[in-house]
Amino acid sequence: MHGLSGNLGWAAAPVFMTAIATATDWHVAGFAAAGVALAVLALLVLRREVLDDRAAATVVAPKEVPAGGQLDFLRSGAVWLCFVFFFLITGAFGILQSYGPSILNHVYGVSLELAAGGLTAYLLGSAAGMVAGGFVAARLDNSDSAIAVALAAAAVVALLLASGVAPAWALLPLMALMGFGVGVAGPNRDLLVRKAATARFGKASYGRVYGFVYSGLDLGLAVSPIVFGPLLDAGYFRAALAGVAVLQIAALLSALRVGRGVRQAARPA
Repeated sequence: MHGLSGNLGWAAAPVFMTAIATATDWHVAGFAAAGVALAVLALLVLRREVLDDRAAATVVAPKEVPAGGQLDFLRSGAVWLCFVFFFLITGAFGILQSYGPSILNHVYGVSLELAAGGLTAYLLGSAAGMVAGGFVAARLDNSDSAIAVALAAAAVVALLLASGVAPAWALLPLMALMGFGVGVAGPNRDLLVRKAATARFGKASYGRVYGFVYSGLDLGLAVSPIVFGPLLDAGYFRAALAGVAVLQIAALLSALRVGRGVRQAARPA
């Protein structure tokens, strides 16, 4: 649910901001965005009893607190691989988020409106994939396998788009299909991180491990435009789409490596 709401928020934000800025100006749009944040804060304050810390007692029992330092998990290769996975998968998304409309506009010669619709289609497809991925995750023990299949499909679509052979009418469906694959990987990704954290360090470490590996998401979004921006400046728009596929393939390989390590750790000595 948190992944679904996040994707819907990403999809709604450009429409929300553009509509207000067009009807008024960007100052009003900025204040409107701040108003959304204040509304969320007000909701959290009004419903703060739902966030009662006593619920933690049902999640982490005292006996499950691992021995050793609070940062011992940083010595785990599986944790670093999870960090790399987040970095890679969000790096691929960062290319599309920052440059997707411009890339589709230059590669296929479509209008900027249609090209921007491609990004919206990707985000909506990703939201639908999140829903489907939750059901997939509930039925599969090997989350890494689901991630690999979903990201492999997304990478194939990215390479097809990079080839420039797709017809213009297929851009929105293909972008939605690529987003769906990435979305399916989302819930399985979260379960894989949980398994990697608890297999060695217990449930008490899950918050710290997840917080650390999730920082790879922000780093991937920050670095991606810096790396791929010069490619677009040089006119290599197709290369940027191919980069999306490369990053997705690298991410699925890291997920398979994490899954293999988790299964090895779970085997009786």
